[in-house]
This record gives sequence, C-alpha cells and structure tokens, in this order.
Amino acid sequence: MKARHSLACTIAALSLVALHARADSDRDRERDRDRDRTTTVDCAAGDTVARALRHGDERKSLTILINGSCSEHVVINRSDIKLAPAAPGATISGPDPAVDVIRVTGTRVTIDGITVTGGRNGITADGAAGLIVQNAFVRGTGRNGISYAHGASGIVDGCTVVNNARDGVSIDSASGTVINSQISQNARMGIGVFSSGSARIGIDNFNVAAGNTISANGANGIHIVFGAAARIAASAITGNGTNPSAGFNGNGINITSASADLIGDNTISGNVGAGVNVNSGSANLGDTNFDMSTVNTITGNGNPNSTGGISGFLGSALNIRDAVISNNVGFGVILTLRSSAQIRNSTIQNNTATVPGSGDGIRLQLGSAVLGAMPSGSVSGNAGFGVNCTDPESSAANTAALGIGINTRGGVACTGF
Repeated sequence: MKARHSLACTIAALSLVALHARADSDRDRERDRDRDRTTTVDCAAGDTVARALRHGDERKSLTILINGSCSEHVVINRSDIKLAPAAPGATISGPDPAVDVIRVTGTRVTIDGITVTGGRNGITADGAAGLIVQNAFVRGTGRNGISYAHGASGIVDGCTVVNNARDGVSIDSASGTVINSQISQNARMGIGVFSSGSARIGIDNFNVAAGNTISANGANGIHIVFGAAARIAASAITGNGTNPSAGFNGNGINITSASADLIGDNTISGNVGAGVNVNSGSANLGDTNFDMSTVNTITGNGNPNSTGGISGFLGSALNIRDAVISNNVGFGVILTLRSSAQIRNSTIQNNTATVPGSGDGIRLQLGSAVLGAMPSGSVSGNAGFGVNCTDPESSAANTAALGIGINTRGGVACTGF
C-alpha cells in the first residue's frame, strides 16, 4: 500500500514538473513571437533573400540584412519587411529582363540603402500600401526604376534613380511621394504620374519642402497625364529632353488632361521643350497655402519647334503668381486654342525670338485670353510684343496689372474683352 502511494506521488510530481516546463516553453515561444526578427543573407555563400523571407513568424516584422550581391528576383508578399545592407555595396540584381527585380504586394515594406539593378522594373509596389524606398540606388533596369501601381502607395526618399530604360519613377493609378532624390538620365520620363494617380514631388506628407533634382531625362522631366494630379515644390527640373526619339518634346513639366500645383521654389531651366506645357489641363503656379516660397523660376527653355517658357493648349487653364519667366525661346507664355491664364506679380522678361514675329512676352492665339491681376508684375525686354493677340477672338484684360514695360516690338497688340 505504501509503495503504491509513493508511486502515485512520484507520478504527480513528474506531471507537475512537465506542466511547468510546458508553461515555460509556451512563454518562451510567445516572447519569441513578440520580438522583431533579423536575419542576414550572405550572397557569396549562396544565401538568397527569397529564402530568408520564409523565416520567422509572418505575423511579426522581419529585417533582412544583405551582404554582397545577390542575383535573384524577389517577391515580398508578407507585411512589415525591411531590406537593408549588412555592409556597403549590398545589391540585388535581376537576371531576367522580363521579371521585376523586387515585387512588393505586402504592406509596410521598407527597402533601405541597397542597390537594385537589372530585371524589368527595379522595384514595383503592386497594390502594396506603404512601400518606402529610401537611400537606395536604382539603376540600369529594363523598364522603370521604381513603380507604384494598382492602388499602391508609398514614399521614395533620398534615392538615386538613373539610367533606367524607361521612366525613373512611375506612379500609375497609385499615390506616391518623391522627395530628396536625384532622378536623372532615364530614357523617357524622370517621374511619370498616370491614370488618376496622385503625387507629391519635392514636398513631404507634412507639407515640408524636400526637393529633388530631375535632370537629363530623355523625354519630360515630370509627366502628369490622364486624370492624374501632382503637387510640385523645391525641385530643380533641368536639361530634360536629351533623347529626341523618346518623343514628348522634352518639356520640363508636361500636364495632359491632368492638373498640377507648382507650389513654389522650383527651378525649371534648360529643358529642350517648354518649361511647363499644359494640354487640356490646369496648372497653378505659386501657392500661398504652404509655408515656403511661392516663386517658380522658368528660364532658358524651348527650341524653335517647341517654344515657350509656359505653354497652354486646347482649353487649358492657368493661374500664374510670383513666377519669373525669362530667356525662354520663342515666348514667355503662349496660350493657344481657347486657353486662358490669370497672371499676377510675375516677371516675364528677355524671352527671345526664334523666327521673325516671335519673342512675345505673352502670346494669345485662336480664341485665348489673359487677365492681369494685382499685385502687378513686369513684362519687359522681350524680343516681340509685351502681349500679342494674333486673331480677333483672342483678348487681354486689365493689362495694366501685368506691368507692360519696354519690349522690342511694342506693348500690347490686343483688343479688350
């Protein structure tokens, strides 16, 4: 009897120990799940980012540190992932030109400080919310450097996006913020905003200026089309239109069936086409609702076939405040086919003639109109008229507020409304 009692006590004690051990193990696992995971990929040793993405609890965040150069295509379909370098020079290179190097469908993904090259698009957010690409170098891809598509959203911050075979940054039916970045020498657009997409360019999500350099791209510096909208600030948009075969005239900013708010502190210069070209769209230059400069400087743009500092075509509407529009080829401002502009406190000067009869500060043609508004500006030193209407359907009103000075061919050659 005593032996059976002793055995029962021993079994009970062992069961209690096992119960406590299981509880301790459960608590350890719970603590492990609570911790953010970090893993390192050594590309030279044959490790891959794709394999690392299978590590850890998918409910928790995972940081993947990359050492060396990995040749692979990566799909990130889980959330709270960060890719970062374990050492300088971390690279992901896509070997297949038909496949994106990094394709993101998960939310809250960050790609920080790595180089991405090769493949089709360098980095694509496909419906992914909150993709942050920062301090990255995206170059030499077969199509776009960075793409946001299908309702995706995110931020490009402090990146260098160069020498891609199509656009530097594409925001297509998506929303994106592009700040503190250099976007240059891409074969087509520097930044493209397409199909009802929305963009902040040079202004962060807290309305603080954070300018970009957008230069030497093959076609337009910034291209906003098909119901898209953009706010643009504090950026240098220069020397675009380096590849005539890319088309689109090489404008600094092109707006077609879309709208743009050029808040201020932009320098738009030396572009092969117009500094700002608006086709069946709307543009506001100089927005006083932000705590930054409202001055946009548009200088030295255009060529004999694509003239003007600012061009409005086919029913476009422009509001121009505090702009400096100077030394552009052909015209300072040209409005064509029922386009209109209100201009206040702007300097339009020293715009040059390409052929006899050009060089006006403001040219209106085919039923277009301009309205001067206070505070007054200055229109002077232009190679043509200060304001010139080329047909009786075009007209100018309140020209005194434009501040017409001495121009080579005269002041105002227009009727009133």
